[in-house]
Amino acid sequence: MSAASSDRPAVYFDESANSGQNLLDPHQPVFTVAGVHLPDDLASSIVDEVRGQLPRNLREPKYTSLAGSSRGRKSLMNAFSRLPEGSVGTYLVDKRFMVMTKMVDVLVEPMAHRDGYNLYQGKESLALADMLHLAGPVMGDADAYDRMLHAFVNWVRQKATTDELYAAVAALKSSVQNQQFAEWVEVLEYCRPVADETAAEIASQGRRDELDPAIPSLYCLATTFGQTLGRFRLVHDTSKVVDRNATHLHTVHLFPDPARPGEFMNPLMGSIEFADSKDHPQLQVADWAAGATRQWAQQMAGGGGDQFSRELESVARPWLVGGIWPAPVES
Repeated sequence: MSAASSDRPAVYFDESANSGQNLLDPHQPVFTVAGVHLPDDLASSIVDEVRGQLPRNLREPKYTSLAGSSRGRKSLMNAFSRLPEGSVGTYLVDKRFMVMTKMVDVLVEPMAHRDGYNLYQGKESLALADMLHLAGPVMGDADAYDRMLHAFVNWVRQKATTDELYAAVAALKSSVQNQQFAEWVEVLEYCRPVADETAAEIASQGRRDELDPAIPSLYCLATTFGQTLGRFRLVHDTSKVVDRNATHLHTVHLFPDPARPGEFMNPLMGSIEFADSKDHPQLQVADWAAGATRQWAQQMAGGGGDQFSRELESVARPWLVGGIWPAPVES
């Protein structure tokens, strides 16, 4: 690390519930990533205080173990109360909804682009994904909709053929009684030529992380920190997927921004380093913030949840900078 980069502020990132491309894991429906910008002494003080309230045999106070006991939950809330405003940012993903957004991105958007229409410029791509996600299981058969999502995930992962994917799309359409909505499902059928081309591209080049939420989430969250901090050191808990995509993240500013014709993507503003949470208390705080946001968002998405999940809203909601979510995410 150069002397110039060592003088830059550091932001520490960690994830919660990343199941990779398996976006339909029923046990992990929500993914979150958290970034923490804290001075070393304050981060150490917060972590040490939490450790002091826990049994000595607890090796590292991870969020999952802390949230599992009343003492741990109390220590977490105390720690969160000591975090300065603006020191934490989070980004969350409803994985099931992300499948539909990827269907629109991978299949519909390229076809629209060929027809001279930019689905990103007015957020029409998100509106289409929203509509299909919300209405698909209601206007059509819920099981058929679920099978279509699984077929798409398997298709991207080269575990299903394009014929199998479009058989699932046709099955959903045949279950729809409302003609107007059936025409929206037909939009997916209209994009079959794109699917054929993309399947060949996936087979030849591989898209190992096409569905992994970690990279787009990290990019969105990191660029948000960059708007206030300028160039910074991005310190991430050990992550194979981030490591694989580090070059792409560093060069993203060389690619056109589809939502802003004629402009390029925003630069990441941060050099990427990897570290162990045992060596950096900020990474432990990031683990807690990511876990708390995920737990709160999970009950928000599915309803219900325990009392602690609902109590987390007061701390987790102000951290949010955005997300891939079927309803507007307010920060």
